[in-house]
Amino acid sequence: MTEDAALAQDDRGGGLFAGFSSETLHNALQEPLDKVRSGRLAPESVTIRPLLPDTAAPMAVPVLVDGLQDEAALRQRARNIALTNAGGIAHSVEMLAELGLVQKASVEVKVHRASSLFKLYILNRSEAFFGFYPLRERTVAIDDSAHTFYDVTGKDTTLFHHAAGPDDASLGSQYVQQAQMWFDSVWSTIAYERQS
Repeated sequence: MTEDAALAQDDRGGGLFAGFSSETLHNALQEPLDKVRSGRLAPESVTIRPLLPDTAAPMAVPVLVDGLQDEAALRQRARNIALTNAGGIAHSVEMLAELGLVQKASVEVKVHRASSLFKLYILNRSEAFFGFYPLRERTVAIDDSAHTFYDVTGKDTTLFHHAAGPDDASLGSQYVQQAQMWFDSVWSTIAYERQS
């Protein structure tokens, strides 16, 4: 993903993300945010809208390998990872406005009740990056107990880039339009603000 593009925001949409925890988004944003802080990038505004799964209810993943059973401790772990990264994104972006480096900065996070099996980035309604999450078997210790489970691995995701072309009929334009339409439809219907 071209991280600089995520910060060249305009009124056409900003940076949108749909995925599991926003961990890779948080990491990808650090370099362009540093460029804004150093003055090498000067966007008027930064808007980021992550769309994440609600881990309060059982999901397809994470799930125990043995019997594909739900485990609340795994969902709580996923929730902590998502809250840490979304909170880090919000803090970093909001600091730009507090420092007077951008006129407007906003991060709005919503959740939905589906498991995220892919990640999608949309930048200013002009570019989309899409990738499937591979599922991996992992073992982690939670409260001194080992849990072997299936999990998504975002760092192993290959992202496919699509850019809007010179006309609405081009394949890139259609892909970006459909990705935006999907995101907007979920955001405005079944997504909601996470309860604390």
